[in-house]
Amino acid sequence: MQGFSVRPDKAVKFQQWVIDNQERIKRAYPEGSEFGGVYATVFGSDKTSGDFYWLDILDSYEALDRSAALSKDPTSEMAKVTAEFIGFLDPDRNAGWSHYLLKSVVDATVFDVPKS
Repeated sequence: MQGFSVRPDKAVKFQQWVIDNQERIKRAYPEGSEFGGVYATVFGSDKTSGDFYWLDILDSYEALDRSAALSKDPTSEMAKVTAEFIGFLDPDRNAGWSHYLLKSVVDATVFDVPKS
């Protein structure tokens, strides 16, 4: 999941771009990856993670590698979608952004921390 900020003067155009391109974005994803959607923050407490979130659903860490390789190919639809998306991002270094790689708690390795 990636949190990001859109240029303040491009929020409406960004929303329309997502609406117009959802199916195209879905088709651009490689095997093992799925477009989970783009979300606007309606309620949140983190002031630095961005106002929007892009959700990728991956079946493995290997899917990250396939996506990265596809994104490097300038002729791929994934690279084209990414380039268009980047044009909406707020370039201000202080604009909110975040990156999260989440794993289901069902599958995660967790440990108890012993009391001292």
